Amino acid sequence: MNVSKLASAVYNNVVSGLSGYNATLNISIEQLEDAVVAERLQVIQEYSKRNLIPVKDLTYAINCIKLDCKSLDKCCSGDYSQPEQHFQIPQIINDFGDEGIVYIGTVDKQIPFKVYTNKNFRFHKFRIRRSKSPYVYIDTTPNADNLYDGWVFNAPMLEVISVEAIFKDPRQVAEWGCCDLADSENFSAINNEVERRLTQKYLSYYKQYWQPPMPNNQVPK
Repeated sequence: MNVSKLASAVYNNVVSGLSGYNATLNISIEQLEDAVVAERLQVIQEYSKRNLIPVKDLTYAINCIKLDCKSLDKCCSGDYSQPEQHFQIPQIINDFGDEGIVYIGTVDKQIPFKVYTNKNFRFHKFRIRRSKSPYVYIDTTPNADNLYDGWVFNAPMLEVISVEAIFKDPRQVAEWGCCDLADSENFSAINNEVERRLTQKYLSYYKQYWQPPMPNNQVPK
């Protein structure tokens, strides 16, 4: 989903729709981009509740998430001062719960990691069968970069991992540069609905304050 192109399309639609009105748009493309992302979330939630689109078709895969080392002491109380394998990812739509994250693991997709988005990751070591298996904790509170922090445990030292999830803002996803943002048929349907709704909203807003000019041969009573 190209947010910038969709915002430009809405802008052009509104300008065309206000042809003949004494109206000047006082909104920037950047503001429209934020509106596009917010409207996209609304459409996705509505379509999902009505089972109009499979959750799996809403995901993007980022296969170049780089790891560094960082401690958890900022987010978790207790003895977490020792650095662990750390990464950052775009914000995820949390409304989908466990379905919001389809996969986190090795890039070859051969080793999936157990994913925790709450502090229950601390009890993973007590799991009888999988206590030694790799697992991930995702802190869903945005950090200073407006991204989510994640940590990998019980895994060998890795340079990159793969994450497939339903991300909140396509602009954040595009920052990684290794994600295929080509729109599927379902995304195209969502884009069309976002464009239609926003165009209608802005046209209605401006038209309630502006009227088309009177013809020269008519004098208002």
